[in-house]
Amino acid sequence: MNRRAFHHTLASAAALLAWHGTSSAATTVQTLKILVGYPAGGTTDAAARRLAEGMRGPYAQTTLVDNRPGAGGRIALNELRRGPADGSSMVVQPEAVLTVVPHVEPRNANVRLEDLSPVSSCAVLRMGFAVGPMVPADVRNIADFLQWAKKHQDQASYATPGSATPQRFLVSQLSRQTGVALNHIPYKGSAPAVIDLIGGQVAAMCSPIGDALPHLKEGRLRLLALASAQRSALAPDVPTFQEQGFPDLIADETSGVVMAKGTPEDTLARAAAAIAEVVASPDVVQAFARLGLEPACAKPPEYTRMLARNYEVWGQRIAASGFKPEM
Repeated sequence: MNRRAFHHTLASAAALLAWHGTSSAATTVQTLKILVGYPAGGTTDAAARRLAEGMRGPYAQTTLVDNRPGAGGRIALNELRRGPADGSSMVVQPEAVLTVVPHVEPRNANVRLEDLSPVSSCAVLRMGFAVGPMVPADVRNIADFLQWAKKHQDQASYATPGSATPQRFLVSQLSRQTGVALNHIPYKGSAPAVIDLIGGQVAAMCSPIGDALPHLKEGRLRLLALASAQRSALAPDVPTFQEQGFPDLIADETSGVVMAKGTPEDTLARAAAAIAEVVASPDVVQAFARLGLEPACAKPPEYTRMLARNYEVWGQRIAASGFKPEM
């Protein structure tokens, strides 16, 4: 992360903290258990461990991270539901668990937004559209790519980290809006997709920008657009889809915190304020940047509204794509 981007991100985090206030209230939780529905070592786990360190003191006397991987994060949510609604347990997870999964796996989505008490977002993962060496070097933006794709339909492919991911439905929307056919190639995660993109086996990829950033300086990949309402401090020179004439192609992937349904409002507010303090820390801003994350936070009512709104948006996108979930 360059100095200009770092200071921009730090200023944004500080503004979030000022808006939120501080968590100066006396500690009310003895032990805070932070549930993570993914294995140790991943991005969500790393963000959760940063929260655990920072919330120790301002919110709880002690904190611990409890990884409960499996079922796309739902094991952790079910464990949360079985516990007390007193603010002593929370889940850190990507918002897609509540906004996308219920649409693509309705028979397995046994925990929904209305079953939980949202607390706050903690980080945002920007989605980007990158191309590799299969696409000529003079393709520098989305309009260029679409023109190339029209002329090279046999090569006009794009990779995503999975068959029913937000990235797949985002590019499907781009294809529908422009009338340019783009062949979807799903991978099992981002890593193999990046390898094939660099190797010229696939033309493009839609994924979190952290997957592409290490390869941009070497020129092995080119990031053409961000699916965000604003540019990213991690890639400030990359324009958004919105800037390139596609105002509806916004798909920021937030990670956030939820607690058990019925948790008192003042407890939710204290937890949200503690999270705002953590993500405003310069150390956390830098640590998040290394993960391809930017800090974010929201008061509980705002975060609840955001999740509800994104649930509806993704429902519309998925339905329009023609995707048929298993019932």
